[in-house]
Amino acid sequence: MELIQELGMKQKISQETIQYMGILQMGTQELKAYLQEVMLENPVIEMEEIHRENRREETERKLQWLEAGDYQNQVYYRQEREQGEELTTETEQNLTDYLLEQLLYMDLEKKQADILAYMIQCLDENGYFKEDWEEIADALGITAEELKECKKLLCSMEPSGVGAGNLRECLMIQLEKKEASELSRRIVQEFLEEFGKNQLGKIARCTGQSLSKVTEACQMIKSLNPRPSNCFSSRPFKNYLIPDLVIVKLKEHFEILVNDSETPKILVSSYYREMLQKDNSRETSDYIQQKIHQAEWVQRCVEQRNSMLLALGEKILQKQIHFFQMGKGHMRPMTQKELAVELGISPSAISRAIKGKYLQCTWGTYPLSYFFSVGVEENLSKDRIQYYIRGLIQEEDKKKPLSDRLLTEKLQEMGIPISRRTVAKYRDHMEIPDALGRKEF
Repeated sequence: MELIQELGMKQKISQETIQYMGILQMGTQELKAYLQEVMLENPVIEMEEIHRENRREETERKLQWLEAGDYQNQVYYRQEREQGEELTTETEQNLTDYLLEQLLYMDLEKKQADILAYMIQCLDENGYFKEDWEEIADALGITAEELKECKKLLCSMEPSGVGAGNLRECLMIQLEKKEASELSRRIVQEFLEEFGKNQLGKIARCTGQSLSKVTEACQMIKSLNPRPSNCFSSRPFKNYLIPDLVIVKLKEHFEILVNDSETPKILVSSYYREMLQKDNSRETSDYIQQKIHQAEWVQRCVEQRNSMLLALGEKILQKQIHFFQMGKGHMRPMTQKELAVELGISPSAISRAIKGKYLQCTWGTYPLSYFFSVGVEENLSKDRIQYYIRGLIQEEDKKKPLSDRLLTEKLQEMGIPISRRTVAKYRDHMEIPDALGRKEF
């Protein structure tokens, strides 16, 4: 924080300020590459790589520390230990590995490859992409059209059907690739429920096709794979997006860790410091002094970046404590401006600090921007409104389910200003049928 306040007092933006702002915006992988580049350009810099054995010992220490803690967090650290090994003994490949490997052979722009890599991480256990499109686009800072194009690319990958939003889309993708009959496609589009109940006679009557043709079309559908992930290892997906922050859930409290294990530590060579003490020409001394100053400035920038990340992690944990305790559906609205005021810095500094950064917790890995979702209505986030809608539907009389209009009225009685159209949109997003579809006769 001290560095940011100091920089804010300067009237002119210096080259060092620009360098700091650049480092502040870097994610873990980008920072590692940058530091290696700086070392090549500055002869006084030495880089202290963390030895693999030391890293393994650190991981073991973390595991012991979590012995009495949450099981899911122990899984994270075991994965970290496994990923630190040079050679893996695992022969089974999971779906995420398989898809990311395909990216290497696709002719993609870097931006598209990054978006696809993120989308692959978002696939559920079936290989479906069910994330909220608006949230993903906002989190990645892209347009809906760019996301749509990347979704098409994802659905073109193997195994066939991967990236679909639901079962119907998954089967349709496979039928398209197999150039299946029009009847097979129509059955999936219009009669999937009847197909599931094996009501072939009803399908034949409704489509005007013979029973033998319907049977043949249904056999084609049965040959498809409803779960693109079922041919792959069921172990938890590896996290290829290296988190910058990790929030660990213990029995009675949370711990926040800045992930600096991937970034080498910058040191100033003692050899060059000793040279300054010797009789050198003015030109040589000035050169060494300048390079040492540059190295120390980079050191300080990295330290301040990590301090900023830690401060952000503490505030996010404090504001979104219910999310970290209970998961999705328990987010509260939180703006960058709100945090900027509390931390005593500018909103633009917050924006730079969260850019391209990820946080790992019990519930998964999220962009830091995810926690700054702007409230859809004035006082509640979209995630929270969906939570209330789901709760109202769970408590309704199933013989007289609530219509979207009644749901809207009940939400408004709770002080949530929302339209019926928005309620219907959120209900559809959660794949909850309308009142007629929920009614029990």
